[in-house]
Amino acid sequence: MPDYRDFPAQGERLLLWVTSERGRAEPELQAAQQLAERGIAVWSLDPVSAYFLPQLPSSLDAVPAQDLADWLRAAQAGGKRVVVYAVSRAAVPVLRAVALLQPVERQQLCVLLMYPNLYTVAEPLAEPDYLDVGSLSGLRVRVLQPRRSAATPWLPGLLDHLTQRDATVSQVILENLREGYWMRETPTEFEIAESRRMGDMLLRELDTWKCK
Repeated sequence: MPDYRDFPAQGERLLLWVTSERGRAEPELQAAQQLAERGIAVWSLDPVSAYFLPQLPSSLDAVPAQDLADWLRAAQAGGKRVVVYAVSRAAVPVLRAVALLQPVERQQLCVLLMYPNLYTVAEPLAEPDYLDVGSLSGLRVRVLQPRRSAATPWLPGLLDHLTQRDATVSQVILENLREGYWMRETPTEFEIAESRRMGDMLLRELDTWKCK
């Protein structure tokens, strides 16, 4: 698949990192390298750039789900334990791709979503409606939600939506952070520090989740 970065490692785990419409920020590349140094291989995909799409959240809706499903199968064929990490609207093509897999393939996957945007419009509304991404039966999903987000009050509805698609869902609140904290124009000192610790945060979530 075009336009991905490979961070090889000798360990038993592989993280498929799917970026938001804004592409890769330097802290994300550093985090991927940190994970590789700790034995977790990373394949980093920038789907908007790969398919020559505008840098808009809605562009991710046009990413071919079948292509991503083929990518997921290729990752699983390598024999490593595969976790998918998708940021914001990238959750849409990722979950649509997962829905195309066979149930036994979904059971072998874990999906980590950073403030997933599954709304029918690009920005959450007072009473948001959610996209139907298909059946997620057998899939384990963990949602990472920055506390300082306008979407945080709607997190229960989002989790219910995923549960209704038969996913097994859990959540983690990231305190004192805003969405996209690692690429904001005016980050707080805490957000700057957490950007540098992104690799540690992801490793912690992967280890505590123990998704196998």
